[in-house]
Amino acid sequence: MSLQVQQKQRSLTDHLPRPSLQARGYLVDEHGREIAITERMIQQACEALEQQWVAPRSVGAR
Repeated sequence: MSLQVQQKQRSLTDHLPRPSLQARGYLVDEHGREIAITERMIQQACEALEQQWVAPRSVGAR
């Protein structure tokens, strides 16, 4: 007597966790509360860094 085992073929994605559509990060304030980092917060930080950026001087310049 032979037994047939039906196996469902699985794709690679059946084994991988589904990635989140949105990366998440949090800041912790002085009271221990978590504050979600927003895209706007990141944009403001980048703008502030851009305003403070100074071009590097060449090695021979004085």
